[in-house]
Amino acid sequence: MVKKLLIKYDRIIRYLILGFGTFLVNMWAYGFISKVANYSIAYTLAWGIAVLFAYVTNRQWVFESKVSGWQIIPEIIKYYSSRGLTFWLGLVIMWIGVYLMSFNDFYVNIARNAMLLIPNYYLAKFYVFRDKQKKEQAETQVD
Repeated sequence: MVKKLLIKYDRIIRYLILGFGTFLVNMWAYGFISKVANYSIAYTLAWGIAVLFAYVTNRQWVFESKVSGWQIIPEIIKYYSSRGLTFWLGLVIMWIGVYLMSFNDFYVNIARNAMLLIPNYYLAKFYVFRDKQKKEQAETQVD
């Protein structure tokens, strides 16, 4: 039974493991940059670094994208545009937590990372890497 659950939720498990890596990259970059810049600049730069890490790992090990050559450009654009949506939501979360509520920016960034985990997964699954999933479903139906 456990083996069936691991197989069924394999992609989500991989996303969570690699998402923790993305979280660490984001927090390290944020912590480093926030020493010399305000929270919104640190958030923006750390976001860019973390999204690059997330794209590479999600593409390779979570969603196993096979696009190559020039076809990778639309995939990158889709990934960054989908993460751009949650970037703005994250910026609002940071503003509310840090500016309006006077919470520690580092802890607000931790909470923001957790809050945006699920929307980021579903945007990647259903918007960025969906063509691969359609092909997998078609191959499964043929077998």
